[in-house]
Amino acid sequence: MLHAHIARITGTGVVTGERGRDFRLEPSAAAGLVEAHEPDVVFLTTPNNPTGMVEPPETVEALLAALTARAKPGLLVVDEAYAEFSPWSAIDMVADAVPLVVVRTYSKVWSMAAFRLGFCVAPAPVVADLEKVVLPYHLSVPTQLAGAVALRFTGEMGARVASIKTERERVAAALAALDGVEAFPSGANFILFRPNGLQLPDRPRGDVLGSDLRPTRRGRGQVMRDRPRPARWPRLDGCLRVTIGRPEENDAFLAALKEVLST
Repeated sequence: MLHAHIARITGTGVVTGERGRDFRLEPSAAAGLVEAHEPDVVFLTTPNNPTGMVEPPETVEALLAALTARAKPGLLVVDEAYAEFSPWSAIDMVADAVPLVVVRTYSKVWSMAAFRLGFCVAPAPVVADLEKVVLPYHLSVPTQLAGAVALRFTGEMGARVASIKTERERVAAALAALDGVEAFPSGANFILFRPNGLQLPDRPRGDVLGSDLRPTRRGRGQVMRDRPRPARWPRLDGCLRVTIGRPEENDAFLAALKEVLST
């Protein structure tokens, strides 16, 4: 997780909470972790990357309650990089009296990762503190112009998001209908899934299927992202992740996956 990585390289202590096998986060367990360690800043990513899991409002409320119940309140930062694809947002919970910051990015929904542009919605005192430490030239002129121009096309962006969400549900249903495939719920523009059943002697089935789907001489023309190392990302052994594209691209992926599964 990038938040933990940045914290470590700045010499900040990190406490990491664990999720269940289904990648869900229990609100009471998350709150208990905060109560036990009393961190100054808590990061919650929803929809989660790489699982796509959406945390319910109850999780945010439980973390806020744990942060505000102690003598020295902490700050909750909710990372909503994929929020446009999610059924709900924590932005409506932001208020000057609530220690909550919601961060967004142009990298995902606007496809502007190269511009490194993002923003936060936060209580006025937090914004004032950020302005004290922000670099004087933290955004280039092209980046600022690109962000402003993008906002002229919110209608087109909304239509694309709606199309992706529709396709996501269609692909999720198709994956769920396949024997031996476990697909996890997603509120992002991708779906995490694990091909179960056949376990080869040296590596999980998902690794083999990923190799067979890639655009190689033996592959099926699908660009697959390697799962992260299990030591860094627990419980992702044998998982693959598919990003939702256009209907014809999704059809090609599903056809290739069915072909590989049948061999």
